[in-house]
Amino acid sequence: MMQPDSNVSLRILRNGTQKDVAVQLGELPTNTAALKPESNGEKSALAGVSVQNLDAETAQDLKLPSNSQGVVVTNVSPASEAANAGLRPGDVIQEVNHKAVKNTADFERAVGASKESTLLLINRSGNTLYLAV
Repeated sequence: MMQPDSNVSLRILRNGTQKDVAVQLGELPTNTAALKPESNGEKSALAGVSVQNLDAETAQDLKLPSNSQGVVVTNVSPASEAANAGLRPGDVIQEVNHKAVKNTADFERAVGASKESTLLLINRSGNTLYLAV
């Protein structure tokens, strides 16, 4: 296994032509959360949703103010209740059931406290809206 920050050369094939590309390996962020079914067999309304902490760089990429807080949705399983409700990657979850979410720990706590349906306040491209999941 190679270590993060190692430099490697990759050979790629594109349109029938080989090309060597130098890349630097990175490490997956540890500030992510993915919800799994509860151990008692109950399924969370947000099962299949992965999020990560919102940082200044990501906020800028999403054209949000630098002081924005929340978690960024990185993946939504297409077969999930959240996908059916309209949640999509790039959405920034700012509240879960009227509880502010500043990081993945807040998100996991708020979702864990949800019993049935979940109300999300999200920011999508600078516009806020509520989604019920």
